Amino acid sequence: MDLFVTLAGWVGAFGLLFAFVASSLDKMDNLGTPYHLINGFCSALLIVNATYNEAYPFVVINMFWAMMSTYTIGKNVLAKKAA
Repeated sequence: MDLFVTLAGWVGAFGLLFAFVASSLDKMDNLGTPYHLINGFCSALLIVNATYNEAYPFVVINMFWAMMSTYTIGKNVLAKKAA
């Protein structure tokens, strides 16, 4: 279990950093669905890691991050259907 939690944390951290750097370099639209899919998935991995390690402030931050990503994905899907 420790290995899974550790890997989840590292994959989550590097995934968020990848999306941030790609967005900052104009390689990925920070309002687009792919960006928010990466953020939502990686935040979920970080929630697993932070919960296991009892780092509750990071659980809260990543829950908010994941909720905002989910909201934006939903908004993007609805906008695409309306168009």
